[in-house]
Amino acid sequence: MNARVDRVPFEELPEATRRAVANRIGEDSPRVEVENGTASALASWFWPSSGSGMVFVKGLPLDHERIGELETEAAVGPFLPPSAPKVLWRQEAGGWLLLCFEGLQASAWTYFGDDGDHLGSVAAVLHELSLLPAPEPVRRTAWERWGEYCAPADEPLLTGDRLVHSDPAASNFMTQRDGRVRMIDWAWAMRGPAWIDAALWGFRLVLDGEQTVEQAARWCARVPAFAEAPREAVVILTEAEARSWEAWQTYGTTGLDHTVAAARAWADHWQTP
Repeated sequence: MNARVDRVPFEELPEATRRAVANRIGEDSPRVEVENGTASALASWFWPSSGSGMVFVKGLPLDHERIGELETEAAVGPFLPPSAPKVLWRQEAGGWLLLCFEGLQASAWTYFGDDGDHLGSVAAVLHELSLLPAPEPVRRTAWERWGEYCAPADEPLLTGDRLVHSDPAASNFMTQRDGRVRMIDWAWAMRGPAWIDAALWGFRLVLDGEQTVEQAARWCARVPAFAEAPREAVVILTEAEARSWEAWQTYGTTGLDHTVAAARAWADHWQTP
């Protein structure tokens, strides 16, 4: 878990950074600051003066401890599935890294309750993703993320060559007005087995959608890679995810009671014969 990033109002950015945005988007283009999200110092919607359509710009100082996450988004952008917003441009200016994305007329997040209208579409997005090989720029592995909570002999079960988003929370799916579901925020992209995102989605259905573990398992089974995954591997991954949240709570991170409970319930479900 990474620390929350403090937002910097656009007007307080370095002059060179603001000028770079103006040169790309247009002087005095209408702008709305994004309130949700915790990983970017700059996060704003812009309506370019060219009338070419809304765009989303996010950024961090180049010396920020989380700059690697933004670099990952920039590197993986050209290889993402159609469900992901396109990265339109990347620029360094005034000591900041800026990324501009295709704008979306969409909900702030997708409803994950069992009675939701778009869970089938989310499952389809995860299926689409499970088929994609991880591109060369994506070097971080699933084992690097979860290995410390596993036994060394478990590594082969968490090793794979597919592109993994690794954070399929409700806030990372947006539903457009036409009903199309888009998957955003690829800062934690990695390589691993094809079924991992669906396994993590189940935990999020329990947490974000307040589903029972049985309901969540039925939705996950709609992703073929998950339905075909070795149960032993699912047990290892879900247990590691639960242990990671429990560790953060032990370290003193507050506000995790519901998260820890959901992760533990999801892990225990798979350990039950």
